[in-house]
Amino acid sequence: MARATGRRTAAKAETAAGTDALPSHMMIANSIYSARRRRGLTLAQLASATDLDKGYLSRVERGQKSPSISTLLKIAEALDVQVGQLFGEKTGEDAILVVRRDEHIDMKSDEQPGMGLLQAILPASNRRRLSLFMIEPGQEVNSRAADHPGDETVYVLSGTLVIDFPDRSVELREGDCVHFDGHLRHDIRQVGRAKARALVIIAQDLSTRVAD
Repeated sequence: MARATGRRTAAKAETAAGTDALPSHMMIANSIYSARRRRGLTLAQLASATDLDKGYLSRVERGQKSPSISTLLKIAEALDVQVGQLFGEKTGEDAILVVRRDEHIDMKSDEQPGMGLLQAILPASNRRRLSLFMIEPGQEVNSRAADHPGDETVYVLSGTLVIDFPDRSVELREGDCVHFDGHLRHDIRQVGRAKARALVIIAQDLSTRVAD
């Protein structure tokens, strides 16, 4: 019995080791989903390009189906990536974006006369959920309060600012942050004499721009 138990234990260990050495279904699923989103393709478009069923691809992306090597080759070709990327072995060149300081985009406009600084650090894109801005709001209340799709987070780097909503105002100091639905009309302004600077992060679901 001891020998049999020992053999079963060794077999289980070998099986576990073999399983750990293989990429998980979810790793492949997440890689396919991310690559498809970066390409701006819908499931229907990917299905057409690979001659695979849309429902099947949906289950693959959710980790409910394990695709064969031939299927992965079709998907990789349609997504213009190497198969190794789908296994998590390689990183696509467009999967990591570095924005240098001198690449920030000045977006200050005449519609915001009191704004001291408005820079896009990470501009919005159909292939990216997040956009990032650096602002130095003025003390004036903007007559055209902002509203937009998605969620917004404001993190105060220095100074004190106030965000005015339709029914309330929120004061934030250095190190504070606030998160809210971007559809809420809002205006950001500086209070006090010290210059205020903040990061504004806007997250939009790609499904609002890319179906499926």
